[in-house]
Amino acid sequence: MKAMILRATAPLSLEALEETDIPCPEPKEGQIRIRVSVCGVFHTELDEIEGRCPPSTLPMVPGHQVVGRVEVCGAQADRFSPGGPGGRCLDLLLLRRVRGLTLRK
Repeated sequence: MKAMILRATAPLSLEALEETDIPCPEPKEGQIRIRVSVCGVFHTELDEIEGRCPPSTLPMVPGHQVVGRVEVCGAQADRFSPGGPGGRCLDLLLLRRVRGLTLRK
């Protein structure tokens, strides 16, 4: 899948983000995978990118406000279903680490 990845903090003017292909993760138990249509990067993430508030891990894929569709569900992830109608706006902090969403009931 295509992603903008941050390998090291740097000013945005120095093109800190690199477009790359990364493996598409398979959801584990209680997780879903979303095909992202649009992803926003917010001010706190700009602070992470530029090093004012360094991220806890590198490399990372910034952005957690996404619009997308559920593509695949792992075992016991029955809160959403693949191919559901329309897009859904979700706040997915775990997408920042290129992982699935852990569903809690």
